[in-house]
Amino acid sequence: MAPNGSLIAFVLLISSLLRSAAVAEDWPMWRGNAQRTAVSAGALPAEFNLLWQKNLQPRNQAWDDPLNLDLMTYDRVFEPIVVGDRLFLSFNDRDKVSAFDTDTGQELWSAFADAPVRLPPVGTSKGIYFCSDDGFLYCVQPDTGKLRWKFDGAPNRQQAIGNRRLTSAWPARGGPVIRDGTIYFAASIWPFMGTFLYALDADSGEVAWLNDRTGSQYIKQPHSAPSFAGVAPQGALVATEKFLLVPGGRSVPAVFNRSDGSLRYFEINAAGKGIGGSFVSADETHYYVHTRKKGTRAFRLSTGLKTSFTPTEPVLHNGKIYSAETDGGKSFVRAYSKAQERIWEIEADGSGDLILVGDHLVAAGQKAISVIALPSESEAAKIVSKIATEEPVQRLVAADDKLFTVTADGNVAAYGRTEKSLKSVAAKSETLSDDRQKKSAGREKVISDLLALGDPSGYAFWFGECDNDHLAALIARSPFEQLAIIDEDSESVNRMRRELDHKHKYGKVTAHVGTATESMLPSYVGNMIFTQSSEAGGFDASAVQRLYSAVRPYGGVLHVLTQHDREQIAAQIEALELEQAEVKVHSHGVSVIRVGALPGSADWTHQYGDVANSIKSDDRRVKLPLGVLWFGGSSNMDV
Repeated sequence: MAPNGSLIAFVLLISSLLRSAAVAEDWPMWRGNAQRTAVSAGALPAEFNLLWQKNLQPRNQAWDDPLNLDLMTYDRVFEPIVVGDRLFLSFNDRDKVSAFDTDTGQELWSAFADAPVRLPPVGTSKGIYFCSDDGFLYCVQPDTGKLRWKFDGAPNRQQAIGNRRLTSAWPARGGPVIRDGTIYFAASIWPFMGTFLYALDADSGEVAWLNDRTGSQYIKQPHSAPSFAGVAPQGALVATEKFLLVPGGRSVPAVFNRSDGSLRYFEINAAGKGIGGSFVSADETHYYVHTRKKGTRAFRLSTGLKTSFTPTEPVLHNGKIYSAETDGGKSFVRAYSKAQERIWEIEADGSGDLILVGDHLVAAGQKAISVIALPSESEAAKIVSKIATEEPVQRLVAADDKLFTVTADGNVAAYGRTEKSLKSVAAKSETLSDDRQKKSAGREKVISDLLALGDPSGYAFWFGECDNDHLAALIARSPFEQLAIIDEDSESVNRMRRELDHKHKYGKVTAHVGTATESMLPSYVGNMIFTQSSEAGGFDASAVQRLYSAVRPYGGVLHVLTQHDREQIAAQIEALELEQAEVKVHSHGVSVIRVGALPGSADWTHQYGDVANSIKSDDRRVKLPLGVLWFGGSSNMDV
């Protein structure tokens, strides 16, 4: 019997709709979903033509110790997510998340934080969520980047220098994950200062629960020595049906009950030495955590006990584990059963990344991307398509009928069908004036004179208006590791951020909302601090006293910029009796130099303290309680 034409048309229509539904699958989180399984239920594009490519520069990851480069990978490369027709990226050097049109690669908007954004964002149709080294979790609108709400995960606004940047003393590096309308994240990487794990309503930002009890626990360390330690969240959190897994940097993850945040177990000693890292993924029976390079080890999710199964970073789906491995100099993609037994393999290079999209594995290798059809009852697994690449691809993402790739050099590209009519999206650009740059030329001598009064390196802080000619000149020639601008006018700060970002200067120079009187800078870190004193506002002695605590010893300088009552201001500063302070009056204002060492401090001149190896310090300055002033910074590669 001949098939009915209307029936054929109906079947074709239904097939088209089903394919469209599959294609529309988002990639809303790192590795696709809350369990980080690297799986999408969508479909790959019918063709793999290069649609666009953007060179966004390589990342400078936080951990530069060669022994840990493969363990602490959370900000090594760009980690895209895709929601609808927009791709979102975190920038750890420019303190922002940016949205790009998936059809054209055109940047649509950027949303800034107060410190580096090191972890991948999370996306829904209602919000894009990201955490920052400033300790906050942000929720912004997907279409505009406008702030919906933000939540402070730190106990207060005390700051530190973290990996050569101004951060919170409790940076939020427990990357967000969302499941069942609840978003989870963690702040603090220092257990002795307390760690804070949160569950928030994703729509309102209201707290569902908080666990702040896992900082200092008396537990056995990886060498079986008992000590005070605890969970140090670093990496993207994992949410299974019952549990919340918190990566511990170089340790195994801690496992919490997702319903109320209570700690289920933290088997840091049972894992043994050399196991742990920021990479964690899970199915409903096991979790997988880094060993070395791209290796992982499987642990039983119910107990935290390790197994002998060691795949590479796995793809987890329907009880099967897919792994890209090297054996005898050859590269293979292998499939394992739920019992962790090998069931098939195919020769293919997936050393860069491996994901599952529908019924196809996609493997990124050194010179090509291979698309592998899964085996059926009648056919073995086979490579059905290859895409040649000029450099190795480190990350794959499939969404919006496209395949997106990321390289270590910061190249982000999109592949798909070129016949599709591309949308022309006008980016929201701002007209940026060069007036400040021109005016600052006449202020060069002022800045040169101020810089000559101290050591123009390290960290500097400007308190006052962003719209200032002296500041513009300072920005133009800033020699500092970071120059942080603090202004109480949020609109000026936002404008300054976008102007600096447009000129590719953001990161070395940053802008923040705040005041000198509320500042909580870390003690002794400022090579130079600039503050303005106007005739209208008068002189604020308390602000000077507060800022001076952040001036470093051995020549750090606090500059009070003013053209009025300089001698009177100098006298008021002298009356404060600031320790080791030398006050100088000049034509640009008054400068306060912290001369020599801190009173009560002492040297540690030998490996064991002194020439007698006494292991004794004569320092009388350091007293409990203590907190972190700085971490990271100069590499210990030569030590």
